[in-house]
Amino acid sequence: MKKNKIDIIEKKKRKKIQKSFLRLLVLMLIAAFCVFLYMERGNWISGVENRIESIRQNDGVLADGNFPLKVSDDGDYQLQVLDDRLALLSNSYLYIYSVRGENIDTRQVSYIKPVIKSNGDYSLCFENGGTGFRVDKADGVLYDRTADDLIITGAVSDIGYTALITASSTYSCSIYIYDSNGKKIYTRNCVERVNDISFDNDSKGCVFVQLSSEKGEISSVMRRVRFDTQDAVWETPSMSSLCMETSFTNDGRICVIGNNMCAYYNKKGQLESMYTYAGVLLSYHVQKGQAAVLIRSDETRETSLVLFDGSAEEPVSISVNQSASYVRVADGVAYLMSSDNIVSYAFNGNAVATVALDNAYERFIKLKEYLFLMSYDRIDRVNFDE
Repeated sequence: MKKNKIDIIEKKKRKKIQKSFLRLLVLMLIAAFCVFLYMERGNWISGVENRIESIRQNDGVLADGNFPLKVSDDGDYQLQVLDDRLALLSNSYLYIYSVRGENIDTRQVSYIKPVIKSNGDYSLCFENGGTGFRVDKADGVLYDRTADDLIITGAVSDIGYTALITASSTYSCSIYIYDSNGKKIYTRNCVERVNDISFDNDSKGCVFVQLSSEKGEISSVMRRVRFDTQDAVWETPSMSSLCMETSFTNDGRICVIGNNMCAYYNKKGQLESMYTYAGVLLSYHVQKGQAAVLIRSDETRETSLVLFDGSAEEPVSISVNQSASYVRVADGVAYLMSSDNIVSYAFNGNAVATVALDNAYERFIKLKEYLFLMSYDRIDRVNFDE
């Protein structure tokens, strides 16, 4: 009996010693790892710094010389890219500037409520609620015409074709298409309101969105036509969305931006993919089928930038600053403005570059390696290298 008791005591002592040894071994390993991290601190700190520095930090210094551009007659101006220049439309004049801020040309505009839209080398200027419209290039006015009825909206193609949506005495509205010489080549009367129109990549046809309302719910139907026939090529089933803008991808598919969704349709008008926003749409922009939308969720109180690289099947969603307010797409990159900076994102979601903003700006455009920052009565320029 005494021998058995001694064996049990010895076993307990050995277990206690083993546990103490294991604890000591763990502590030694932790200490050795901490020493290793300390000795290698230069490498891992450098790695973190390299990742931070991979987002290019622009200095944010405002250009001087010809900048800022002053808008003296009113604060309700519009700024567009025209070829490689700036087209600044005020209530009375269309100013053409170089990226260096040099005033290349000043052209009088006689419209009461002028609107400008541009595409490549061409700009369309029309009187909202009036009948006057004209097409400009950077080197001069291409033509000046009068529409058959009051103009609601319009678009211009990259070869100078013009689309006008006008009021009508017998229909909800009418579509008129003009070639680059200002000759009317197509007319279509519509029984429902047309909200948006976009030219095909070859400018020989277009898609347009018609709106209808039933029991307070707005729905949209997209139709595609070619200018050599009145028959529609196709039309989509009704969408439960207020479609605001359409854009052709380079391969001829179509992106639709709605107030509650982004969708892509194939060349036959069939739905390929759709993404429903998890919140309220704050800002959007689409170029050649690449779309960026800014969404604010009232439930989570989060703001997200959602990027669509030619499809809504697997969009990239990025949580961003709650002060984010404005987004643009240019040359395959998305640019997001917040209260204190602008950040550019590749469409895979990676941040590319940023610049700090010291002043309050409402909008901006990107041209070459510059951002042109728009406030109430002035336009500043900052470098933006990526």
